[in-house]
Amino acid sequence: MRATTLALALTALTILPAQGFADAIADCNSDQTDTIISGCTQLIKSGKTNKDALAIAYFNRGNAYDDNGDHDGAIADYTASIKLKGDNTDSYFNRGFSYEAKKDYDKAIADYTRVIALDPQYAKAYYSRARAYQAKGDLKQALAGYEEAAKLAPDNQAVQKKIAEVKQLLGQ
Repeated sequence: MRATTLALALTALTILPAQGFADAIADCNSDQTDTIISGCTQLIKSGKTNKDALAIAYFNRGNAYDDNGDHDGAIADYTASIKLKGDNTDSYFNRGFSYEAKKDYDKAIADYTRVIALDPQYAKAYYSRARAYQAKGDLKQALAGYEEAAKLAPDNQAVQKKIAEVKQLLGQ
């Protein structure tokens, strides 16, 4: 449910030796986690990418780390991406997802809340924040979050099921 890999564009890079960096860019945008980690690491270590491309490389590598179950590595890379591009909702969202996977619900909630502040129409952020509240046992906040997600995505059956589940747990 996390945000997907962002594509690195050749125009996002500064002047680089053609073949080696073209391969690294392709690898950083691969669908194989080990290839992504290798390609993005090469771009990150090169010192020759611009700020936006570097943020994307950290984001993509964070996704690969998360896919491999390395939530700490993912969190570190999403944090690096956020430092470079602080308005990237996907980096906050995915970092929240990684925190949630580690059962660090307060940090997950903080990241999902930041996503909502940046993009109040991001329905998945409301849903994910509600899920984290539910995992913490704060059912009233969870219900409020699921209901907000339902306003933005009224046809989403998963949201409707969660609302019914939480209402039942609350005795409503």
